[in-house]
Parts: sequence; C-alpha cells; structure tokens
Amino acid sequence: MQRETPRLRRVALAASAFAALLLAQPAVAQDASTKKAPAKAAAPKAKPNVMTRDELRACMNEQDRLKEARTRVEREQVALDQQRDQVKVLDAELQKKIAAFDPAVEGAKKALEDEATKRDDAADAYNARLKTLRENSQAHNTEQQAWVEKCANRNFDEMDEAVIKKERRLAAEKARK
Repeated sequence: MQRETPRLRRVALAASAFAALLLAQPAVAQDASTKKAPAKAAAPKAKPNVMTRDELRACMNEQDRLKEARTRVEREQVALDQQRDQVKVLDAELQKKIAAFDPAVEGAKKALEDEATKRDDAADAYNARLKTLRENSQAHNTEQQAWVEKCANRNFDEMDEAVIKKERRLAAEKARK
C-alpha cells in the first residue's frame, strides 16, 4: 500500500473540489433556465396614432395662428417697455420739480399738481395696458399648451404635410395675383 502524503492529500482534495465546482455550474444554469416564463406570443403592436390630412391641416393652421399671436404679444411688450420708460422720465422730471419747488412762486403749487396728475395718468394707462398684456399672454400660453397636447405628439404622414404646404403656396400665389 502506498502511503498518503500531505501533498497528495491536498491535490486530491483540490481535484474533488474542482470537480464539484464543475458539476455545480451546469446545475445553476439549468435552474436559471427552468425558472424563465414560457415564451409568450408577441402582442400585436398598437397602430400608430396618425393624423388625417384634415387634422394635420387644422394643427398647422392653429400653429400659424399661435405664431402670429405670439408676435403681437411681443410687439405689445416692446411698446409697453417704451411706455414704462416714458413714465420713468415723467417721474424723474416730477422729482426734480418737487426738489426745486418754491412756495413763494405764485402758481408753482398748481403747476406741480398738474405735473403729478399728468404722471399719474401716464402710470395708470401703463398699468391698464400691462394688465391687458398679461391676460393676452396668459391666454396665448393656454392655447399653446392646448395645441401641444392636441397636435405636437401625434404622428402624421409627411406626404400630407407636403400637400398642405403646396396648397398654401398656391393659395398665396393666387392671392397675390
């Protein structure tokens, strides 16, 4: 009989551990594959939500109308900024006149009151116009959001878009003649 040495014993132990490891690996792989759900038939994909030509035309018309409205709001904002600057100039002039006010001068108080009334009227007109601009801007933003929800995320046929653009171009040319 051969005598077992510690080295031989370690090699045998390593070999048996390696064999056990090899046997354990396929078992894990088999367990993973058996736990998978059976393959299901692919569900039919939903039909894309494609706009009709009339819907696309309506969306394009609404988009053009919204662009024009945005341009009007921006022009009104520029005019309002100019009006605000005029009110600031009137206010600065009034402050200078108040600083230079001499109660001994006849009619100075009346002139100062008239100047203050003029400045207040200009400020009131500015504030009224500002309120109207804010309302118009808010209405435009609401309409823009409604357009986004209705039209922006919908698919359309590019050929329909080309046809609509051609119709518009021809209508514009006809209108010029």
